[in-house]
Amino acid sequence: MLRIVIDNSLCAGFGDCPAHAPNVFDLHPQDKAVLRVAQSDEDEGVLDAVAACRMGGVSSVEVQAE
Repeated sequence: MLRIVIDNSLCAGFGDCPAHAPNVFDLHPQDKAVLRVAQSDEDEGVLDAVAACRMGGVSSVEVQAE
């Protein structure tokens, strides 16, 4: 399970994160990424989104499932 964090001060709204994990990320109408969920077990999509973020505004931390 991954806990996801978005630093909106770095977000430029390219849309790469929702392209990789649409169940986890969305774009706010003001072109900033927002989370649909704070934790996800979609590890591959989330890690792809973290790697794809051109501004380094998306990060994740592995947490134990509750």
